Amino acid sequence: MSSLIGPPVRTQVPQPAVKERSRPSAGQCFVEDRSGELCGGLVASAKDAGGLGIVEPVGGGSVFGGRRPRGDDLAAILRYEREGVTSPILEALLEQRSGGGPEAVRLAADRLLREHARWALDLDQPATALVQAAGSERDRRLFRSWSLHPDGRTFEELATEEGVPRRQVNKLVRRAELRVREGLATSPAPLPWVVSTLRTRLGTVATQRQVASELDRLAARKPFVRELVTWLAGPYLPVPNRPGWVATQPKELVARTAAGLASDGGVRRLVDVETELADLGVRPDHFAAWLQASSATVVHDVVVSTSGPLADVVLRILDAHGAARSREEIAADLAAAGRTTEAPVLESALRARGFTHSSDGAVSLVEWGRSRAGTSTGAGRPSPTVGKARVRVHTPCDQAEQERLWLWVRVDGDVLRGSEASVPVALVEGLGLAPLTRRTFSSRWGPVTLSYDTLQATRGPVRAVALATGAKVDDTLLLGFRATGDLEIEVRRGSGRTGALDDAAEKALIFPEIVSGGTP
Repeated sequence: MSSLIGPPVRTQVPQPAVKERSRPSAGQCFVEDRSGELCGGLVASAKDAGGLGIVEPVGGGSVFGGRRPRGDDLAAILRYEREGVTSPILEALLEQRSGGGPEAVRLAADRLLREHARWALDLDQPATALVQAAGSERDRRLFRSWSLHPDGRTFEELATEEGVPRRQVNKLVRRAELRVREGLATSPAPLPWVVSTLRTRLGTVATQRQVASELDRLAARKPFVRELVTWLAGPYLPVPNRPGWVATQPKELVARTAAGLASDGGVRRLVDVETELADLGVRPDHFAAWLQASSATVVHDVVVSTSGPLADVVLRILDAHGAARSREEIAADLAAAGRTTEAPVLESALRARGFTHSSDGAVSLVEWGRSRAGTSTGAGRPSPTVGKARVRVHTPCDQAEQERLWLWVRVDGDVLRGSEASVPVALVEGLGLAPLTRRTFSSRWGPVTLSYDTLQATRGPVRAVALATGAKVDDTLLLGFRATGDLEIEVRRGSGRTGALDDAAEKALIFPEIVSGGTP
């Protein structure tokens, strides 16, 4: 049997030739496919129409049909986005070009756009086409004269020039405006993005200089293009009594800002004013300038209104500082709010009854000298009441002080970090606060705000007060609130109570805090 089969025959299977891999050249990128071969470049999947997709290898080592990505690939994508519903890549390049990033990034984005999508930097053609959507030649004239660059002419004057009734002019203008805004929705990129970006960057109020700067960054150069884009983003109208400012609803913005700054006696917590102006659409980077334009200044962590009689304004400034100020310092505070005052005028205001003057020229408030603290230290600044022997607890038999409600605050890390704390609802109700309201109480050491949010009452930060009185950790602050708005502050070293004070506290209107500060 074995002789029939014969010896086994060995067949040699040819081995595949080993492909010699070339060394990568400088700047070349490789990605290895599933077979182990190297494919030059990155391959983008077309699964996601909204972006570049995910990186995947292509069998056989081919990339983009056998070639590496080129500049015309980017141009093809940008041309597609120009007529599409969304344009994420184009908008990303425009944002990098006009944003606040590094200069190298802005220049790189500008070069890419100029090389592959120069049309994206020319807004003249889409802007002209959009104005054509306003209607007939007469409608376009009325749209330009009334909406884009109003020159003060009334509807009656425009009606006379066009030979139509006044009511018809109003109707024609509103119809043209509606057509232009509707046409923006179907305008090719990047005009809709430019309008939306300008609106976002300006907010509801900005200076004319800021508007011009943003228009330059967005490549809106010709006057009629700048007028059209600004109108579409707003329209932005001049703000009364605020030279150089424009806003989308100027009269309402001025009225609501003035009302907010005037509440609580013209001394408000900074965080509250920031929140209210943000709700009105004032951007954070415009906050300080708009505050100055609205006759207000920031003192520590409070906003002080500088509108009204000069003597009242100085009183608010001193109240916010909680310390005596020189005449030069007071003038600087006024100038920070845009209110320049001549020295004789300021001197005349400081002769009012509410002020007292020390030998070194420092100005204080008369009410500070009426405090139980007694002595004063430094430039007219009284020293805080310190020590348990100096703490006076008011009982109901003291009719002159019966209306003052006291809050016991233990000084701890939270207090010195400026944290807020919950307080008993009975405290704010006893002071006459209604639900969903707040009130700032003034003292010689600075203001303290109480808020009443229906079911919870809150005490604002007292960090400035604690520092002004020299209170340290484990000391105790007694805050005496009166419904009339004044506040008396006393300091006690140590946080424990004595038996004598506990007995007196049972008959007095003293409230402990609930959260931060703890119960003494």
